[in-house]
Amino acid sequence: MNDLNRFQEAGQKIEQYLRVSTFPLAIRLMRSEDEIAPGYKRPSVDMNLQNFVCQNFKISRTYGWTMAVTQEDTNCHLARMVYGWDKEDENYLEIGHKFNIGLYAKDMETSLKLEENIFRLNGQYPGLIISPLARTRVIPDVVLIYCLPAQATRLIQSYLYMKGGALEFSSTGRIGSCHEGVAKTMLTQKPQFVVLGNGDRVWGGAQDSEVMFTCPGDQLDIMVEGLEATHAAGLRYPIPSYMNYAPGFQAEFKEKALERAGGTIIKE
Repeated sequence: MNDLNRFQEAGQKIEQYLRVSTFPLAIRLMRSEDEIAPGYKRPSVDMNLQNFVCQNFKISRTYGWTMAVTQEDTNCHLARMVYGWDKEDENYLEIGHKFNIGLYAKDMETSLKLEENIFRLNGQYPGLIISPLARTRVIPDVVLIYCLPAQATRLIQSYLYMKGGALEFSSTGRIGSCHEGVAKTMLTQKPQFVVLGNGDRVWGGAQDSEVMFTCPGDQLDIMVEGLEATHAAGLRYPIPSYMNYAPGFQAEFKEKALERAGGTIIKE
């Protein structure tokens, strides 16, 4: 089995065991724009617009398209900062803080603290390729799985079944998919649980119920092996509720129900 088939099979298993509602995504950070192959969709070319990177995640995970996104395709200030496509001079940073203050931060001091927790890719990657994992056309650096919290629980259990210990996460409540999803996973080489922010929900089409779980591409085999093993051991999604019990009522409600029923409810 070649590497591409291996990742496609991993995507198929995630879909099988987790029943996610949209396709898990393979994310390839381009080393060169020469990696853009015929058939990849580009917002600036095929859609005649610039858009947000999170919109392209949504397109790929629902339409099934393989998207190629570079700085020419992207008009999101925060994504351009995370991927390092803009020069960050004082004026550039000031614009960001003016946006933050009064919305995400109470004052400049508070806004500056965000800078300490931003993971940046510093422009070494000119773009990214986004492809549905189960039929990916690229070897991913990062895998993004949009899911429900219970599905994320299964992925955490699966990874820790193999590795042990605990996974630690941090969240800024914003810049979720690009920053904590792609950049942080790439730079730390650790899986991440991502609380999707307003950008992902307003423009990226993420539902209120959705979160994200990510995995470095070279650790995906570990997580899928754990997913299969824990599934075989009895941990499943959907998580089955325990139903082997005799239902009852609160005593006062039960008394009144029996009175109203006039004998139509079986009495003990």
